[in-house]
Amino acid sequence: MYDLPSQPPAAIVLNVPLKTLAQIIKIPPKKQEDVPYNQLTCSETDIACVTEIITTLGENGKLTLLFKQGHLKQLGSQINHLHPLKFLSSIFCNPDMKVHMVEIFDDYFKRTGFMDGLGPSLDKEAEKGKLNQYLSDFANEICVPLEEIQMFFQAGNDHDWEAFVYRLIELV
Repeated sequence: MYDLPSQPPAAIVLNVPLKTLAQIIKIPPKKQEDVPYNQLTCSETDIACVTEIITTLGENGKLTLLFKQGHLKQLGSQINHLHPLKFLSSIFCNPDMKVHMVEIFDDYFKRTGFMDGLGPSLDKEAEKGKLNQYLSDFANEICVPLEEIQMFFQAGNDHDWEAFVYRLIELV
C-alpha cells in the first residue's frame, strides 16, 4: 500500500516508449583520465571533419567563409570531444593541411576564427593539467623537438596559444 508511487512514470503518462526517452538522454563520454596519448580519441570521422574545416578555411575567402560559417561551426561541434593536441596533430601530420595552416595564419580573420575555437579548448585542458602529460608524445608525433614548444606550457605562462601554433607552423 505504501510502495505505490503517487504518479505513474513519465513514459506511461506521456504514452512514449522508454526506448524513445532513453534516446533523448545524453550520456556523457567517459572521462579520459590518465589515458595514454596514443589512446586519446581521434577517429577517421574526426580526422575527416578536421580536414574539411582546415581545407575550407585555407582555400576560401572571407565572403565564402561567412556563408559557410554555420557548417564550419557544426563540424567544430562534432569534434569538440577531441583533445586539442590530437586536433593539432591531425593537422600537422598531414602535408596538405600544413600548407593550409600557413594560409589561415596569414589572414587575421581566418586566424582569429581558428583560435576562437582552439584557444578555449587548450585553456580548458591546461586548467585540468591535461596538456603537459601528453606534450612529449605530441612532439614526437608531429616530429618537433620538445624543447621548441615546451615553453608555451610552463606553469605561470599566460599561454599564448596563437604563438604556439605559429611556432608549430614554423617547425613542421
